[in-house]
Parts: sequence; structure tokens; C-alpha cells
Amino acid sequence: MRRSLVLTAALVCAAHVYAQQPLGTVKTQGNEVSGLVTVSNGNAVIGNNAAVAAGIQPADVMLSRGGAVKVCSGSAAHLSQTTIAVAKPPLMVALDRGAIEIHTHAEKMDSILTPDLRFEMSDAAPLDLRIRMVPNGDTCVDNAGKDAPILHVTETFGDSTYFVRPGQRVLFEHGSLREVVDHESSNCGCPRPDDLVLAGKGKLGDGKVTEAMKAHPFPEAVSQGLQQPESPQPIPVGETHTRVNSTLAYNGPANTVTGPPGQTTTAADVIPTGTSTTPAPVKQATDIHVASTKPPEDGPHPFRAIGHFFRKLFGVHDD
Repeated sequence: MRRSLVLTAALVCAAHVYAQQPLGTVKTQGNEVSGLVTVSNGNAVIGNNAAVAAGIQPADVMLSRGGAVKVCSGSAAHLSQTTIAVAKPPLMVALDRGAIEIHTHAEKMDSILTPDLRFEMSDAAPLDLRIRMVPNGDTCVDNAGKDAPILHVTETFGDSTYFVRPGQRVLFEHGSLREVVDHESSNCGCPRPDDLVLAGKGKLGDGKVTEAMKAHPFPEAVSQGLQQPESPQPIPVGETHTRVNSTLAYNGPANTVTGPPGQTTTAADVIPTGTSTTPAPVKQATDIHVASTKPPEDGPHPFRAIGHFFRKLFGVHDD
């Protein structure tokens, strides 16, 4: 009887320890974290669930079970785990928008969700999974690694199923299991900052990344639909800004560069005397100035005439 009581007490104690185990931690700088979290010294300790929205840089959620979930720049995801008294509670990751990368030892009860799809594991196995979803619903899935679990994919609203094999990369167009590209070549994970190259040598550039490019990187997350572009700043009251649109055309036979009406520059004007007669690049003729622009003069308006025609056709008369 005494031995039974000691064993019961040990199980209760173990269950208490497992139930109190946090899901993981994530840095708060540059990220938005909400839910059951405790923040201290720039780190958020996630209890059982949290919503993580990454800023310019990815947000790395370090899992207590081991491994990490990378929420890519401009992306948002929910993470939660059950309170089942086990060493590795089942993990659920829901991608709200953008892209995520999951690197952990998956358990059979783990699941990943998008607004259109649900992914379940065939068995416990090392997971190196990348999922990217763009606004039109196209969902790219890269189940990397030969030892990865088979992913059983089902539709949130539908009865179709699909199996993503280890090492397979697929694209579910519009989030549909009926429109599948089973040999997708594009990147399914986060935008890579080391993809920046300096053009100039060879077809792919020389591969160098300057300090200026590091300080002001190309917003790949914006270009790939993972992050909204910044809104233009409003013009302060009292300031006047002028925008001038013009065209620049080069005429090979005539050897002239033509700008706004009435302004024509010949090659002799932009090529110094004694140099090659090869036509100058267009950039050498960009010193052409536009003095002013003005609206077109009043005259017959074709769209106005069309409007009168339809009014007469449907019996509507102008006042």
C-alpha cells in the first residue's frame, strides 16, 4: 500500500512538471508577441499559446522540446501546445500569413495549419519543413530530408487529401489539393538575406554584398508578398511638390536623342570631339531639362461624346 502511494505521488509530481513546461521563447525586439507569455529582458516565454508577428527580421521561436519555429519577416503565426502530461506535448502551428520554417523532432500528434490546409504527421521523425503562402492562397510546401515524416494533407473545407513525401516540394495553387504542382522549384521558406549579389561580373554578378546593401537591403519580403509595403509619407501642409513626366527616345538613323517637344539633341552635342562616333548611351543625354508642363487645351472630349451617346441610347437627356 505504501509503495502504491509513493508511485502515485511520483506520477502526480511528474504530471505537474510537464504541465508547467513552457512552449518556448522568442525575442520581442522587432516582433509582436501576444498570448500567454511572460516578458523579461527582451525575451518572451510562451506558456501554452502565443501569436507571433515578425517584423523586418524573422522571429525565431526556440522550442522547449528542442528545435525552433522561424516566423519569416512580414509573417504571422499562432503556436500552441496541449496541457497533456507528457514530456513533449503535441504542438500546433497555424500560419496566418507569409512563411514559416519548422526544424524539430516532430511527434505524431503534431499538426500545422493554414487557412486552407491541415498537415498531420505519419509518425514521429525529424522535421525540416518550409511553408510559404501568398495572398492568392498559393501554398508552397518543402518537406526536406530523406528521414522526414510523410505529411498527410487535408482541406479545411473539403474532402480531398494529399501526401507529401520526404524530400518532396509541392505547390498547392490557390490552397487547393486539386491544383498541385508536384515538382515546385521556387523557395518555400524565408527570403534569404545572402541572396543579395552585386551585378557586374558574369551573368549572376560577383556575389559580393556591400555594407550599403547590408544597411539597406532590398525588401524581398515585400516583393514576394510576405510584407505590406510602407505607406507613402504625406506631403506637409504648405509645401509644393512638382512631378514632371517626360519621354526620352533615341533615333539611330538620324543619330538624335529627342526629349520633350521642341528639344532635340544630336550625338555631336553629347559626344566630345575626337571620340568614337558610336551613339552615346541614353544616360549621357539625361541633362535635357523640362521647363514646364501644362494641361491639354480645351477641345472635343472623346469620353464625353461616348457618355452623350449612351444617355441618348437609354433615354437619358442632359439638363
